[in-house]
Amino acid sequence: MTQLQLDGSKIQHHVKELNAWRRGDTVYPLLVEISPTNICNHGCLFCAYDYMDGRSSEAALDRSNSAFIGAERLMKVISELHEVGTKSLFYSGEGEPLLHKRLPEIIAFAGNLGLDQALNTNGSALTGDVIEQILPHMSWVRFSVNGVNEADYAFNHRTSPSQFKLVIDNIKAAAEFKGRHGLPVTLGIQCVHMGQEPEEIFELAQRFKELGGGYFSLKQFNEHPANPYQQKTTPVREDFYQLLELNDSSFQAHVRMPFGDAEPKRPYKSCLALPFFAEIVADGQVFACGPHLGEAAFSYGNIYDDDFRTLWSAGNRAKVENHVQGIDDLDHVCMPNCRLNEVNKFLWNLAHPPEHVNFI
Repeated sequence: MTQLQLDGSKIQHHVKELNAWRRGDTVYPLLVEISPTNICNHGCLFCAYDYMDGRSSEAALDRSNSAFIGAERLMKVISELHEVGTKSLFYSGEGEPLLHKRLPEIIAFAGNLGLDQALNTNGSALTGDVIEQILPHMSWVRFSVNGVNEADYAFNHRTSPSQFKLVIDNIKAAAEFKGRHGLPVTLGIQCVHMGQEPEEIFELAQRFKELGGGYFSLKQFNEHPANPYQQKTTPVREDFYQLLELNDSSFQAHVRMPFGDAEPKRPYKSCLALPFFAEIVADGQVFACGPHLGEAAFSYGNIYDDDFRTLWSAGNRAKVENHVQGIDDLDHVCMPNCRLNEVNKFLWNLAHPPEHVNFI
């Protein structure tokens, strides 16, 4: 079994920042997610970014207000983040990150500063030159592969069937480059379950392992009231336990929570994790979290107007945090199992300790 942790939170490993947070000091984000562009060459059925701005799922490829974050400005912001103590950058978000032609340059710049970096990609643009430029600077790369064959992939990604082979070939090339150069980067696949049979999912995971991948993560589709795509049946976790047979010292197959489980109500009453995370989108706006992109109440401002220290000022943070603290029912307003959910569980317990804490 590998040392990868694909569920839960790692916030407990940042004691210095946790102590600062408990004292009420200013804490800057440990992790910043960046959307280099809002353009995508695929149109996944479940994509959140097609319903969050009011578009119907039928207009998945309608990116009428296309945006590419300015490379020079972003590199300046990355320098600012490095100065305030941010530790990691995650390129993901609204579109396909690798459609930003200068992203390899940006990644190399951040890598030379010593920042940990990760990429979520559909893999279609991860060609040979791009592989060589970015892989030496990455902690991990996660490929979104939501189909088990050409037809299934084309339907779920709403793209050409030929894209399936292209992506598989690119993943193979990335794994071979990693092996040749002894790179520590972790290559993984995340597959959102879209009704495929367990045997088909197992064969996809096995194929990825044979290519040289490091992990395969099966994720349940997260329903959202605004998303017109809804699954007909709820999958059962036990149906996919065969995946665990693939686990060994170099590969991990994982069925992510809350797969098939009843989603419990949040055990915390407010979102405490906001100081540790931020998301920069393609037009330069900085938001508190992904599910509320585009909502002014969750915005700290725009990187084209201010430097990051100013955006993270007490006044800006208070505006956002006061709004969030005023939400009576997070389960009603926020999507289940959001990115900050596990961090919030830890922070809530830390801020509201049980009795007899010395009896560890």
